[in-house]
Amino acid sequence: MPTFGRRSHRIIIKTTPLALVIYLSLLFSRIVSQIPPRIVLITPVQASGVKVAPTEQISPTAGLLPPVSMPYFSGQRYSQTEIDQMLEGTQNPGFLRKIIKCESQNTNVARMDSNGLISFGILQFNGTATWNTFAPRAGVLSSTPMNPMSAIKVADWMITHGEIHRWTCAVLTGIIN
Repeated sequence: MPTFGRRSHRIIIKTTPLALVIYLSLLFSRIVSQIPPRIVLITPVQASGVKVAPTEQISPTAGLLPPVSMPYFSGQRYSQTEIDQMLEGTQNPGFLRKIIKCESQNTNVARMDSNGLISFGILQFNGTATWNTFAPRAGVLSSTPMNPMSAIKVADWMITHGEIHRWTCAVLTGIIN
């Protein structure tokens, strides 16, 4: 019996577990990406520690994001002048300008990131956890990171409160080490 047949059979057996692992990991990641994010509504008192009037209610859509199964969404590309106008009145316009330019090249986009999660908006909020955690604290209760003004407000709050390290571009642009 020729050894060629045996060798090819061994190669198939050796590569089959690897192929199976790759197939199962891709299948699992696709299944997980279809699971909607768990949204926990918190009261404004919990979010900021400041008491608010009892008439203020949290929107039931607080923290909702576009569907996570969306592979890519490209929105409007903004000029630097338009970005600068959106940044007027923020506490950290220089940092925000650099991060927006680095993260999205001034384009309101949702795309798959290298970690398998979708990043949203001009500031590329990765996945859903960061937005759902910080948007209510920044007072953004019924918007998404695909809304540039909301994204800027949340990012400005995060930077002011020491969370700039959450953007890789803060290191890439030399804002932080």
